Amino acid sequence: MFYGMLVPALSAIFIIIVGNKLLAGQVDRGSMAYLLTAPVRRLTVTLTQTLYFIGALVVTFGSMMVTSLLVNHYAEAGFAKKILVELNFGALAIAFAFAGIMFLASGVFNLSKLSLGTGGGLILAFILLAVIASFVNYGVSGLDDV
Repeated sequence: MFYGMLVPALSAIFIIIVGNKLLAGQVDRGSMAYLLTAPVRRLTVTLTQTLYFIGALVVTFGSMMVTSLLVNHYAEAGFAKKILVELNFGALAIAFAFAGIMFLASGVFNLSKLSLGTGGGLILAFILLAVIASFVNYGVSGLDDV
């Protein structure tokens, strides 16, 4: 349950807040115009923001993986280490997908509210659809043979 719903939901909150502040938030505050008055290319600013976003996610999920492996070892929980590592890499892949959506929205829209509404709305819609899909009963009981 932790890796199924809680990790994507908690990481989505972080991704929506940070992803909105990376490009669109700086345009709103005017700090992007200040950055671009210096002899720095837009590509350099964007790549720096991208590397920060990727690094923050890798450090977050790396520490979560190390912590889960240590707790599994010392608490003698009995989970397979390979399964824990695969679950953490899967959660990181979902976080990268969410971060890509939010970074794209932050780069496309000039206003922070449009970036937040588009990127954050898509991410929350995907999480909501995953929650709804977890309650689906794939069989229709009324059509069973009697």
